[in-house]
Amino acid sequence: MTLMSLSEMARCFRTSRVLQRYLDGEADELTAARVAEHLEECRRCGLHAQTYRAIKQALRSGTQDVDELALHRLRAFNRSLARSGGVTDPE
Repeated sequence: MTLMSLSEMARCFRTSRVLQRYLDGEADELTAARVAEHLEECRRCGLHAQTYRAIKQALRSGTQDVDELALHRLRAFNRSLARSGGVTDPE
């Protein structure tokens, strides 16, 4: 595994700040082009985008079947975010 340079980290950070708008088709043309280019080049950010796309698709499909293991992992992740980021834990 290689270490990321500061400029690469900065690019990932900028991408993460606009990723949801990009995925929702709400980013301006220049931003969308930059994000798309970064997602092609950066495996980590590309995987994040792929995960968010899958979540959005699952929510749109309205599927009632919920994988209990996935639900458990999401709840554990939510709790870890709440502990580390000062977010109120909803459970």
